[in-house]
This record gives sequence, structure tokens and C-alpha cells, in this order.
Amino acid sequence: MKRRKLFRKILCIILAILMLGSLCIGIITSLITSARASQELDELEAQQEANREEREELEAQQEEIIAQRYQLQCSISDISKTISTIQEEKNTYDRMIVLAEEEIENIGQQIVLLEEQIEYKKLEYDEAVAAEEEQWEIFKVKLRAMEERGNVSYLEILFEDVNGFGDLLGRLDMINEIVGQDEGVIDEMEQAKQEVALAQQELYNARDDLNIKQDEQEQKKVELAALVEEASARIKDLEDEKAAQQADAQELQERINELERQIKEEEAEDARIAAQIKELERLEKLKNAGVTATGTYLWPSSDSYYVTSLFGMRFHPILKYWRSHNGIDIGASYGTNIYASDGGIVVTSSYNESYGNYVMIAHGNGRYTLYAHMSQRLVSVDDTVSQGSVIGLVGSTGYSTGPHIHFEIYENDVRVDPLQFFSNYVIWD
Repeated sequence: MKRRKLFRKILCIILAILMLGSLCIGIITSLITSARASQELDELEAQQEANREEREELEAQQEEIIAQRYQLQCSISDISKTISTIQEEKNTYDRMIVLAEEEIENIGQQIVLLEEQIEYKKLEYDEAVAAEEEQWEIFKVKLRAMEERGNVSYLEILFEDVNGFGDLLGRLDMINEIVGQDEGVIDEMEQAKQEVALAQQELYNARDDLNIKQDEQEQKKVELAALVEEASARIKDLEDEKAAQQADAQELQERINELERQIKEEEAEDARIAAQIKELERLEKLKNAGVTATGTYLWPSSDSYYVTSLFGMRFHPILKYWRSHNGIDIGASYGTNIYASDGGIVVTSSYNESYGNYVMIAHGNGRYTLYAHMSQRLVSVDDTVSQGSVIGLVGSTGYSTGPHIHFEIYENDVRVDPLQFFSNYVIWD
């Protein structure tokens, strides 16, 4: 009897030791796991800080290059304005050259007309000289004829058969009148010749003035052409400088784009690390709350196992066009319970136009479930739930034609067909 009691005591002690050992092992394992998670979290946070510093350095470089590019763009803009100003000057010179050419042509036409008038006046002058000489010859012939007529001289004409002093004076007046008339004609011809010569000289002077003006316009044209050439050279130099700066600006833009790509990569990496940190924090929160994700999925309704719409492309009953259906629809009675398909943390409890009232639960390791069209949400963000916890009630909110559960499963952050994890369902035809 005593032996039995002793044996029982020994057995109890052994069992107690084994239980205590198991407990200790569990505690030690838990501590080790927690320590590893804490170490991993520290490493991820350190990596996140390093990425942040590198991103800030890249952003600083980008800002500096953006400032350089802005200065180049301002310089390019100034060069463009200068080119525009010089181009306007050049256009003005070009127009002035055209005007000078027109003036030269006009002066040339005037000179041609003056040359024609000079030739005409030369002919007039020659005709006046010839007429004067002809009149002089006539006058000489007339005097000679008067002298030779009957061998009578002026004295004979004056004194032959003179009937007194009055008759003598009369004869003298007649001779003077004859000679005066001829001399008057000669004088008129001489004056006409001089007037023609004067007009001709004025034409010569006008032609000389026009030649001077024409030479001045030619010289002006040469000077303007030099200004045009100088402006063209300045424009070319500025265009070359502008092209070089544009190439530099393009190179800077490419560097900016490359830095933008690197920054986006750092941001993506930071987001990935942040997601890992958040995932670790969620897992830690689940452990601390005594909630575990089983890795398996529970059918979210005990009221119905009918699937009314499958995963994949379908003709939307409300929108009336083909679109992807990202989950399955489970027909269920209004107000019945909706269960968490696995343990986890509520990351969304909200309302939108399409889903209506919906809840999203993170189960760790990139696993999520989503439940939509609820009449009522019974959990909030950051709540921890166990597999089978009631998270809401069946409804028909959002884009819905009747009470049902829209149910989605994410594996590795990607939506997948929920039916691959179940067999106890019926597809409603």
C-alpha cells in the first residue's frame, strides 16, 4: 500500500516535472521566437532608416539638378529672347536693303530719264546754234546784197537824191530798222541758246546729284548687308549655344529621371519593408492577444453554402458590362452572421459605393480575406478576431441585387479563387 502511494507520488512528481519542462520549453520557444521577431523587426527598421537616408540623399541630388536645369532653362529662354531680338534687327536690315534697292532702281530710272532729257536738250542746243549761225549767215548775205546791189553803198542809199535833212533821217532810220531787226533775231537766238545751255547744265547737275545719291544707296546697301551678315553670325552663335545648353538640359533631365527611378525604387523598397514591419507587428499583436491564424479557411456563413456568382469575368448585373469578379458571391438570408474565415487583425472596416459595408482581415504572410455588402459591420480597424468570430451581418449594400456575402481571399497579396479552399458548397445555376 505504501509502495503504491510512493509510486503515485513519484509518478506525479515525474508528470509535474514533464509538464513543467514542456511549459518551460514552450516559454523558451516563445521567448526565442519573440526575440527573433524583435531582432528581425530591429533589422527591418534599421534597413528602413538606411533606405530613408539614401532616399533623402537622392532627393537632395535631384533638387540640386532640378535647380541647375531650371537655370539652364532660364538661360535658354534668355538666349531665345536675344535671338528673337537680333532676328527682328536682321529683318529690319533686310527690309532696309530692299528699300535701298528700290531707291537705287528709282534713282536709276530717274537718271535714265535725265539722260534722255539731256540728249533732248543737246539736240535743242545744237538746233539753236545752227539756227543762230543760219540767221547770221542770212544777215551777212543780206548786208552783202545791199552793198552789192547796183554797187550802191550805205552812203549812196543815204545821200542819193536826198530831199533835205528829213529825208536823210528817214533813210537812216530804215537802214537801222533793217539791221536792228536782224540783230534782234540773232540776239533772241543767242538768248534761246543760252537758256537751252542753262537747262542742259541743270540736267547735268541733277544727274550728278542722282549719281551721288545712287552711290550713297549702294554704300548703304553694302553696310546693311554687313549688318545682316553680322546678325546672322550672332544668331548662329546663339543657336549653337542654345543647342549646347539644350543638350545639357536634356542630360540633366535624364539624370533627374534616373534619380526619380531610383527614388521610386527606394520608395517601393521602403513600402515593402514597411509592409513587412506592419506584418510583423500584426503577428506580434495576434500572439499577444492570444489569437492565431490557422492557415486554413472557414466558410464565412452557416446560413448558406450556395455560390451565386463565381470568381473571374462575368456580366455585371447592375453595370451591364463584362468585368472581373474578384471573389465569389454566397447567397444568404438578410441579417444572418458573417464569420471570420481565419484569425487575424481587422485592417479595413468601411463603406464604399461598390462594396457597401465591408471588412478586410489580415491573417499574416500576405493572406487577407474580404467580406462585402454587409447590412452591419461588427468590428473596427485594429480589432483582433479569431477564426469563426462574428464580424458582421448579411446585407445588400453597395452594388447588390439582393442579400449575399461577397467573399475574397488574397494569397501573397494577390486575389485568388476562394473555392479552391473549400468543397462543401453548391453552385447555384
